[in-house]
Amino acid sequence: MSSRRRAGPADEQRVEALTVAMSLAPGVYSRNRMFDLFEQAGVSRAKSRAATLRGVAKHLARATAISVTAEGGDFALRYQIPAMRLTRVVELSPVELATLRLMAARAGLPCLPADDRDRAVVAAALARLLVAGGATSEIARAARDVARTPAE
Repeated sequence: MSSRRRAGPADEQRVEALTVAMSLAPGVYSRNRMFDLFEQAGVSRAKSRAATLRGVAKHLARATAISVTAEGGDFALRYQIPAMRLTRVVELSPVELATLRLMAARAGLPCLPADDRDRAVVAAALARLLVAGGATSEIARAARDVARTPAE
């Protein structure tokens, strides 16, 4: 049996919000500068999820057979990169999918078009960090500025 306790809804929202910020503005957070932040619960999970999203965003430029399917309240993103003989399936929350769509739009990739709803979902996640204050506010401000796509 795992010794980890199950995160509550507020904890999950905070992790998702940090994931969004760390995905959109990876250079803003530094373990050396924000040591206290990295000691908080959920931050390592957010950092890991953000790295996954950034990796997927890089893959999308070369990916084929891209599909997004709803699975319960979450989504499954599937894609292939034939040159690497890679097939990948990534489970994403609605917030993570919205973030990935914005990242793809920012990179000029038409495969996962972002819409106003995606922007609103990401803005709401970042707003939760701004309200929280402290080091997370700095990350949220930088991510909000970076999240603006060229069309805005």
